[in-house]
Amino acid sequence: MRLRIFGFALVLFLTTVCANAQIGNGKLQIHHLDMGQGDAAVLISPFGKVVLLDAGEDIAHVKNCSVETSYLKKLGVTKIDAIIVSHYHSDHIGCIPAVLAEFPLNGPSYDRGESYDSPSTFFPAYVAAVGSHRSAVTIGEPITLDDGPNPVLLKVESLNGTYPGGTVETDNENDLSVSVLVSFGAFREEIGGDLSGEDTTSYQDIETGVVPSIGELDVYKVHHHCSAYSTNEAWLKATEPTVAIISTGDHNTYHHPADACLNRLHDSEVQKVYWTEKGAGQPGVSGVVICVVISCRNNRHR
Repeated sequence: MRLRIFGFALVLFLTTVCANAQIGNGKLQIHHLDMGQGDAAVLISPFGKVVLLDAGEDIAHVKNCSVETSYLKKLGVTKIDAIIVSHYHSDHIGCIPAVLAEFPLNGPSYDRGESYDSPSTFFPAYVAAVGSHRSAVTIGEPITLDDGPNPVLLKVESLNGTYPGGTVETDNENDLSVSVLVSFGAFREEIGGDLSGEDTTSYQDIETGVVPSIGELDVYKVHHHCSAYSTNEAWLKATEPTVAIISTGDHNTYHHPADACLNRLHDSEVQKVYWTEKGAGQPGVSGVVICVVISCRNNRHR
């Protein structure tokens, strides 16, 4: 893969807790938690702003929400400054009430707006937990963390099947996911919930439409737990990620990560692919957190 000038140093840890993690330590931290067959990440800005990027429950019911609350306590978190919800499935929002019961929400809870028709109680529980903090995002909306010359920017690139330059008609909750591009200097990571990259009877290809506005990535949080219908060739060709992170649960019944998705990552020469667990049909592991830590430094990356 080609080299490019990169003004920031990227370090990844595969551990139970980031040893050097501190609130406001001058580095951007993105912690991808092991929530089994759930999805949860915590972003901490260099000046100490704390943002939840989903806080889902383990739909296999092996792990509970104390995994997330305990981890936040280990990091020294005392409050949540913002939440960004990708979509309304329980494996992405199910633990938000439990987290907010222990950590007050001081800012917005950004989501795709609208509602979610389901007999389950997790969506009303999310709405009740965030209350008046709930805020619908818009395409291109910049969410800025930290003042100064090197702010952290979170830009909405897709939601509800809409992206810069187009719209795909769909009512599939996965395809309605909010995609966020995290930027810090030259660093780029995309987190897009359960977006699809293939047209099927259930899914619509959103990835191909949104990818022109994404550009090259240093870290790609793999869509939809690396399902067979995510992470298409057009997406990978345009983003050229150096690192891919897959959130997946041991012995899951969804066949995540799918061989087709893994093969596309391999064929695209992604340098490192990390899994939070070993996935379907594999021996169990637990407690792994993938930490992306970025600090300002002159060096070459990739």
